[in-house]
Amino acid sequence: MASRAQLVILNNIDDLRTLRALYMAKGLTQMLGYQTLDNYISWFERKAHQEHIKVYTLPEVWRRSGLYLIVDRYQLMVNALDTEDAAEELKIALPQLDWSRGYKMTGVPALHYETILKILAAMRLQIDTIRLIVVHIPREQILNLDVSTLPPEYEFRPLTLADAALVDNIWYSRGNGTLEFIKRLITYNYNIGISLKSTGELIAWCIRCNLGLLGMLHVKEAYRGRGLARSIVHQVSRQIAVAGGDVGTMISDRNSASLALFNKLNFKEIGVTYIIRTKRNENSEIWSVEQEAKED
Repeated sequence: MASRAQLVILNNIDDLRTLRALYMAKGLTQMLGYQTLDNYISWFERKAHQEHIKVYTLPEVWRRSGLYLIVDRYQLMVNALDTEDAAEELKIALPQLDWSRGYKMTGVPALHYETILKILAAMRLQIDTIRLIVVHIPREQILNLDVSTLPPEYEFRPLTLADAALVDNIWYSRGNGTLEFIKRLITYNYNIGISLKSTGELIAWCIRCNLGLLGMLHVKEAYRGRGLARSIVHQVSRQIAVAGGDVGTMISDRNSASLALFNKLNFKEIGVTYIIRTKRNENSEIWSVEQEAKED
């Protein structure tokens, strides 16, 4: 491929569906790629113009390699199929993004992890990485679950935009841009909360994240050990399964409690992925109000 190839934006939803089909054909080996594309396509189907979201690729090659770079505010999702040209395509594509700000690269595939690290190092970016285990449970298993009811003092309810600040304040990945990101997830994606009937206080929640996986699972400390995490995972999983999807999540390999929980819920490990945080320097911002005003 000529090194002069320039990134293009995929605006046509049929092109995005063609891209998704490439990943779907690979089954569980490319679950992250498929689920990520499926999530963003569902957003574009609901609203054609999504502020601060762009899907980049290289012309011509994407129909073969499945290359995509999705920029969603401060987040960057990168993937490509296992083709002989994938490494070279990533070397051409990645440096063309705006690296003056930091990115949280989420769901980096193990297949391309070393290649991507070398590209980032060559650009002299500051890098932090987290290794995560990808776990999955088939749709049929979820549909056959005996979803338990809650004790009478609690109730399920969907999250609202008024809950976004609480979710954001507690989220370990909180930063510039995350509040608006969470608001969009609540608006578009499956989610569930558990609240106290007596006061209405929200005490637990789970949201399907932008990679199409279960995310942001949290139970307030005072209410742990009561089976609420299990109940909330089952409820969101059931929502996804009824809509026709399989269910998965990714868990830090250092988070033994979450790994044990999902193992008890019969999720099975299917792979590894990574989060890579990048910065140009210590003073570079991942996102800012000024950037948000400029970008659309």
